[in-house]
Amino acid sequence: MKIELCPRRGATRAAACLAAVTTALLLPGTALASLTVPVPADSKSTVQLAHSALVGATESTRQIKLSITLPLRDAAGAASFAQHVSTPRDPLYRHYLTPAQYAARFGASVADYRVVAAWAKSQGLMPGEEFSAHNVLPLTGTVAAVKAAFGTQFNDYRDSTGRVFYAATGAVQVPQEIASRISAVIGLSNMNHFQPLTKRLPAGQQLSIGGSGPGGAYSASDLRSIYSVPPQPVATKAETVAVFEQGGFAPSDITTYETRNKLPATPAVLRSVDGYGGAINSPDIEAEAVLDIDMMIGLNPAVGKVLVYEAGATEDFGTALVDSYAAMATDNKAQTISISYGLDEALQDPATLQAENAGLMQLVAQGQGVYASSGDQGAYGDEANGLNVEDPGAQPNVVGVGGTTLFTGQKASYRYEVVWNELQTAIGAATGGGISAVWPIPAYQIGSGQNGLHNMTLNGGSATSRNVPDVAAVADPLTGVAIYSKINGGWLTIGGTSVAAPVVASIMSIGNAISKSWGFGPLGFTNPAIYGIEENPLTQAFVQNDFDDTVYGNNGDVADFGILGFNAGMNYDNTTGWGSPVGDHMLLDLALQPAINNTNNPPAAPNGVSDTVTSNSIAVKWTKVTGASGYFALALDTNSRVLNVVESKSSSLTFTGLTPNTEYDVEVFSVSNGGTGASAVYFATTAKQ
Repeated sequence: MKIELCPRRGATRAAACLAAVTTALLLPGTALASLTVPVPADSKSTVQLAHSALVGATESTRQIKLSITLPLRDAAGAASFAQHVSTPRDPLYRHYLTPAQYAARFGASVADYRVVAAWAKSQGLMPGEEFSAHNVLPLTGTVAAVKAAFGTQFNDYRDSTGRVFYAATGAVQVPQEIASRISAVIGLSNMNHFQPLTKRLPAGQQLSIGGSGPGGAYSASDLRSIYSVPPQPVATKAETVAVFEQGGFAPSDITTYETRNKLPATPAVLRSVDGYGGAINSPDIEAEAVLDIDMMIGLNPAVGKVLVYEAGATEDFGTALVDSYAAMATDNKAQTISISYGLDEALQDPATLQAENAGLMQLVAQGQGVYASSGDQGAYGDEANGLNVEDPGAQPNVVGVGGTTLFTGQKASYRYEVVWNELQTAIGAATGGGISAVWPIPAYQIGSGQNGLHNMTLNGGSATSRNVPDVAAVADPLTGVAIYSKINGGWLTIGGTSVAAPVVASIMSIGNAISKSWGFGPLGFTNPAIYGIEENPLTQAFVQNDFDDTVYGNNGDVADFGILGFNAGMNYDNTTGWGSPVGDHMLLDLALQPAINNTNNPPAAPNGVSDTVTSNSIAVKWTKVTGASGYFALALDTNSRVLNVVESKSSSLTFTGLTPNTEYDVEVFSVSNGGTGASAVYFATTAKQ
């Protein structure tokens, strides 16, 4: 039986009958059983519960957080738009929506949201923040109130590590009028709460590198040099980036890191999710939070602000993510987002994964790119039960970031990377990567087949399911980075894909600034562009090496786990994706993606090019080109064939770090949405030392 008590469209009409609805549903003596239907619950894996010991009934006065999700009015349309808006050469590429526009086209029914919120409140549950798309309704209430509202029993359990958690048992039931308006109830267990992915250098272990940071670990300047990260060409401090955390941090720790690394003071601003107050609730989370913030500032010193979206560490991990995505999309302030947390897909409920996907589609539609760790348990995940990949890194609308072991020469000069795998050492960890058991292969991993590079099966991947990761960066704690956390004893050497994700995200924030300065808008979700670079004739012609391909290693340990992991190999593989970024090359190609609009004419070629050389630099000037939105230049070492790339908003730029007494081929390009104009190639020779 379906009872239509309020209109599903038209917030005004719906609001007028809310009181009547609530009264009708809750009249004394009303036979609620005739109005109830099962709703998908967020009760965790029965396998997990089977391996946990029952403690007893959960305290009825305990406060818990959960969320009700509502269906998008046009989920298929939202998915289609997310694909179009992020795909180069599509007419909708980078034509992003505002939160209000997204809500109007795809968001959940506001009328349904109001009815559900009123019902929840009448049950003694307190609605939380109202998000723009109205597809997530956070709630807080006592166990007693939640039990009464959803017809469930709550018990406490003790897992194999001794940790006690609560979980709802039995099917969730709500009045049919409510059930017909919602998708799921998530967060009815905190079996899987905070899931940071940091790995510390074990006591007594020696670093195999010579970084310039404390203890010989890599510093911020080391990482910028290693990954060829160019300075943000428009240093206006306008870029806002974000990180997701499940706990607080000490701002003084960030200041210490900035001072030691000669970085500008950059605000790290708490943005509370689900009412979290920002207190430090765990040394592990504090280390994770300062690591994420440090990397976001360290790789791009010109970043203007880091928004720290903090949900509580005791609530369900998936629910914290879903609510945080909704907050990030509603704010629409950070266009580059890093997440250094993860949990096996197998340990997340389908309803939670789908709710995440809905939130991520909104972020993609608004031009907000998410970069997430691929995990630290190799090919196996947290359960060590067959092959697993981590959520959210395996989500199709996320750039999954794997981990490497990094080898460098003098002055942090890049040598090579191999797949990070310390499963058989005291560290007991390795980069996540593999094949999703949930998501079909996304369009960007299929490609056109024009040059064969999109063969996902070449190194053991799948032709039908989502392959992860997409890219990679340093993660081995034996080649780790230095951060400061007072509560953890001061300077630490840290690894894990928790490092790799913010390293890549911060580099991308520079590309975001370049793209916007050229008038192309934010980079947005970059996977379609990353996978399509080699298929774009424009970017193929300029730069071939956007990533250092990691071709050695694997992320498995068949001796202990009984099943092989994945091997590295040429081009894409399921350990490090396409490899680690060559910052200046990659950012140029990503920023140039929109410069292929054939309806406009390309700008004129730069002329009047001149230069001034020193032993290690070439300063280039040219005449400003009418209609150009920006410029870049290439300097090719004629001996080593090393290509240097520099972007500029003005009509001048400087190549630095060059080899003395060396001849370079120099070419300058103007950029507009019609393409590029190229100057004549000329030769410049650096001075003798």
